[in-house]
Amino acid sequence: MALIEPRRHLLLLLLLCCDADAQAPDKMPAFEKPAPVVNIKRQGSSFIVHAAVILPVTRCEAYALLTDYASQPSYIPGMLEIGVERISETVVKVRQLVEAHVLFFSIDVEIVLVMEEMPGRYITFRQTEGDLESYSGIWTLLDAAEGTKLTYDAELLFAGYVPGFLGKMVLEDESAKRFEAVAKEAGARKAGGRLSCNSAQSENDAPVSRYTAR
Repeated sequence: MALIEPRRHLLLLLLLCCDADAQAPDKMPAFEKPAPVVNIKRQGSSFIVHAAVILPVTRCEAYALLTDYASQPSYIPGMLEIGVERISETVVKVRQLVEAHVLFFSIDVEIVLVMEEMPGRYITFRQTEGDLESYSGIWTLLDAAEGTKLTYDAELLFAGYVPGFLGKMVLEDESAKRFEAVAKEAGARKAGGRLSCNSAQSENDAPVSRYTAR
């Protein structure tokens, strides 16, 4: 499937929203526990995203869920399509077609990510093709008393100018919804006995490498 064109559709919609002086909702809907923590900062033209949530599963089980890429459209809001091509035991190319909501509008965004996996510990990713100017980051799994702490750190640059307040609002909303969905799916799979680990997904005690999204 060809990548979506033109990229200026995103910019056009964002500017239309700004010109109309549309206001963001006062509050996002309250989430059931565990609620995700999301923090968005502007750094130059890029947005720095940090999010975290507690999953009621082991690190191995959380890793099995995260690397079940093909199932994501079934539970992640806005994930329309996904294509998976495994390059090696620890490297995967993932194509995502995502519907993003910008105030009263919705747009489709397509990206191709190369994922590098460290079983049971972390997954790094970077965009190689797609509708964003650049996008890279890391998913990290850490032991927690309630199960596993899943964190997400990324740097994202939109293609074209995006007003800071609007980019922050969209990223906060999309990140929170998707983290909530991952937590709910982890709990549902755990309750239904649908999470399992194998030797390739075992919890690796090697330290998490220092990584800076770029």
